[in-house]
Amino acid sequence: MYQYGRISCNKCKAVSRFCPPRKSCRDWIGPPDKYSNLRPVHFYIPENESPLEQKLRELRQETQEWNQQFWANQNLTFIKEKEEFIHSRLKAKGLGLQTESG
Repeated sequence: MYQYGRISCNKCKAVSRFCPPRKSCRDWIGPPDKYSNLRPVHFYIPENESPLEQKLRELRQETQEWNQQFWANQNLTFIKEKEEFIHSRLKAKGLGLQTESG
């Protein structure tokens, strides 16, 4: 499960190998994820965050996590089905997969 927001750098690195500075006072956007191609957002949490601001931030985080999982699954499924399609088309034409040496 992907988590964003106030998280330690160890967890941060497990997700995206990106960790904003500890004293940052802005949202930070990391490099694209390997599977989803989405850029993770580390949301800044101000000390004086109102309940409404907190709710908005939490909804944004939940949406980000859902999108992350959805697109990672979609992309992995696409790659798998694309490979299966290529293999089936080659097999139908009586061709096999060739190795790099020919």
